[in-house]
Amino acid sequence: MITMVSTIANNGKKFNPRIVKAVIDSTTGERTEIETKQGEQVISESTAKKVLSMMESVVSEGTGKNAQVQGYSIGGKTGTSEDGVNTGKYVTSFCGVAPIDDPQVVVLVTLYNPTGEGGHQGGGVAAPVGGQIFSEVLPYLEVNQGNQDEVEVKEEVSVPNITGLTLKEAEKILKETGLKLSIEGLTEEEKTNLDKENTIVEVQTPQPGIIVNKENSVFVDF
Repeated sequence: MITMVSTIANNGKKFNPRIVKAVIDSTTGERTEIETKQGEQVISESTAKKVLSMMESVVSEGTGKNAQVQGYSIGGKTGTSEDGVNTGKYVTSFCGVAPIDDPQVVVLVTLYNPTGEGGHQGGGVAAPVGGQIFSEVLPYLEVNQGNQDEVEVKEEVSVPNITGLTLKEAEKILKETGLKLSIEGLTEEEKTNLDKENTIVEVQTPQPGIIVNKENSVFVDF
């Protein structure tokens, strides 16, 4: 997955990942650099740029909002999958790249069966970890920030408890709080046909009391 996202970040050219950057002889002190191996063009440059732009939208306004880092443009994709059939276990992930205008770092966070208060959705538990990593790695690498005058500092709010409410009630409370209700796994037609007045929220992510930025989404199962 890291190789795939790195390929997108490098305008469609495949780069084989290296685990070791250099080897230093402990006796002589001689340093041998391990070169990065560039492969062929496996995705067109235009397609790679389109996907990178979509990944930026995921973090700026989609399920990856919790990976935002003030001053940096980050792209990513969240993932939530079931670990087996009817096991009640999940694999949650976030894969991100930064900065968008000159990609330097790709980060993959994979959490197996997360059981903390953040729930099991990729946007709720894996994306914040990715954001924390970027917030430390990018300054360490001295990656330049964007124009600080254009960076919007968003107000933080506490996620309200919407479990046990109807979708209509939950949507109203979240809107009043400055948050959005999001339902994954359904087509747009299925979402349109939902009986919001009689459909009850059973699980929410993030959990009540978690502090998030305004305009973030709260994911629900019902």
